[in-house]
Amino acid sequence: MAAELLDAGVVSQDAERQIVALHLGGEVYGVDIAHIHTIITPQAITHVPKAPAFVRGVMNLRGRIIPIIDLRERFGMEPIEEEGRKSMRIVIVDVQGLVAGLIVDAVSEVLRLSASAIDPPSQLVATAETECITGIGRIAAVGENKGADRLIILLDVHKTLTRSSQETDALVQLQKAA
Repeated sequence: MAAELLDAGVVSQDAERQIVALHLGGEVYGVDIAHIHTIITPQAITHVPKAPAFVRGVMNLRGRIIPIIDLRERFGMEPIEEEGRKSMRIVIVDVQGLVAGLIVDAVSEVLRLSASAIDPPSQLVATAETECITGIGRIAAVGENKGADRLIILLDVHKTLTRSSQETDALVQLQKAA
């Protein structure tokens, strides 16, 4: 991805992206900061009958009804254990006019990644289920861990929310119910 953008002249070699680090299980996922509206602690969620399994329900945020997506459920992961619930957050995202909350285990930091530190996902993991992965970022380790880069899985928020047109329609209908 970075090489394609460089070849097309869209970004320069030293262009940086600001990525918010979201934690799910033992993995770190990254979302472009431009898509993040706010980050809140979990609040009351109202269950919506017949919603997709990954939609936990809806919540009222400053007078706006927002669908809440459980990313663990979305990615086929086991539910978080009770002791991990204290650090859970809801990340409110806004992409292409679609606003939703993403339940994650934790949010840790904002990272700066240069275009050269982002690689496309391997063809070996490219499936319909992983189409929401746009790249893998390498974060250079410093100090004692120098040479042991950390990896961050970069997500396409829109594809994460809507892998199919039916799911897009369901989320839009939840928003319109307000």
